[in-house]
Amino acid sequence: MDSLKTLLSMQAGRRRWVGLGVLGVAALLAHLLAFSGIGWAWPDQAAPAPRPAAAVQVRVVDAPPAVVLATATGVGAPVVAPTSVVAPQQKLTAARPRPLPHPPTVAPAVTLAAVEPTVAAMQPVAAVLPTVAAVSTVEAVAGSDSIPHYRTEMPPAMTLRYVLQRGALRGSGDLTWRPDGDHYELKLEGRVAGLSVLTQISSGGFDAAGVAPLRFTDQRWRRGTKAANFQRAAGKITFSGASTEFALHEGAQDRLSWMVQLGAIVAAEPQQRGVGAKVVMVVVGANGDASVWAFDCTAIESVETGTGAVNALKFVREPREPYDTQVQVWIDPARHYLPVRATQKSGTGDEGFELRLQSADLN
Repeated sequence: MDSLKTLLSMQAGRRRWVGLGVLGVAALLAHLLAFSGIGWAWPDQAAPAPRPAAAVQVRVVDAPPAVVLATATGVGAPVVAPTSVVAPQQKLTAARPRPLPHPPTVAPAVTLAAVEPTVAAMQPVAAVLPTVAAVSTVEAVAGSDSIPHYRTEMPPAMTLRYVLQRGALRGSGDLTWRPDGDHYELKLEGRVAGLSVLTQISSGGFDAAGVAPLRFTDQRWRRGTKAANFQRAAGKITFSGASTEFALHEGAQDRLSWMVQLGAIVAAEPQQRGVGAKVVMVVVGANGDASVWAFDCTAIESVETGTGAVNALKFVREPREPYDTQVQVWIDPARHYLPVRATQKSGTGDEGFELRLQSADLN
C-alpha cells in the first residue's frame, strides 16, 4: 500500500512540473512576439463571443455609369465603377436597394486661376495681421495727428547720469550719447543694487528727418534680448521675435532714440519751445509694437537735479488706449534739450519708472 501511494505522488509531481514547463514556454513565446517587431495588435478589450452567422443571400447589382470628376487643373479623369458589385443582404432584415433619385451631377471643371484667390484667402492670420496692424497704427494718424517734417539740431556727445526708480526699487541709470560723423550709438543702462536690470541700445545714423535708427535692442533682468530692425533699403521695420512688420516712415524712432530726437527738434524749431507746442513721431518698441507718440508742451517747470534746480520744458504724451504708454519728460535748454527728468508707465495700475538727472558731462 505504501508503494502505491509513493507511485501516485511521483506521478502527480511530474504532472505539476510538466504544467509549469508549458506555462514557462508560453510566457517566453509571448515575450518574443512582443519584442520581435511583428505588428502584433492587442485588442483594447476582450472580444465578444462569436455569434452564429446569419443566412446571407447574394444579389448582383448593375454598375452605375462612369462619372467624370473635375480636377484642379481642369482635366477630367474618368472614374469607372466595376462591372458588378456583390452586395450581401441579411435574410429577412436587409432592405432592398433603392434607385438614385437623380443621376449624379458632374462638377464643372475648376482651373488653377479660380483656385488661387481661395488659397490666398487661406493664408495664416499671422501673415496678414502685420499689414493690418501697420495701417491701423501708423497710417491712420491723418485724423488728429499728422506727422510733419521737422528740422533737427543734434546735441554733442554727452553722458547723463540719473537716479532710476521703479516703485520702491531705487538705482542708477546712465544715458550715453555718442555721435560719430554719420553714425551714432545711444545706450541706457539701469542698475539696482549693483545688478543690471535694463540695457537698451539704439544705433544708426542721420537723415533729413534727424535721428535714423538702424537697430534697437532691449534687454531686461533675467530675460532675453529683443530687437527692432529698421531696414531702410527695404522700407520696413522687422523684429527679432515677432513676425510683425511695419512700413518705415520718415522720422520713425525707437523706444530710446526718441529722447534725443525730441530735443533735437525743439533745439532747431523755436516755435516748439512754448506751452501749446506739439511734436509728433512714430515710436517703435522691440516687442513688435509701433504707435504714434504726440508730445504736447504743457508747462515750464522747475526740476531739482543733482546739481541744483533747472527750468525745463515739460512735454506729455498721453495714452491712446488702455495700457498704452504715458510719458512725461522735462527737457533742459542748458543741456541741449536732453531730459533732466522722465517718467513712463502703462495703465493705471503700473508703478512706472522715473529718471531724474544727477549729473551730465560733455565727452
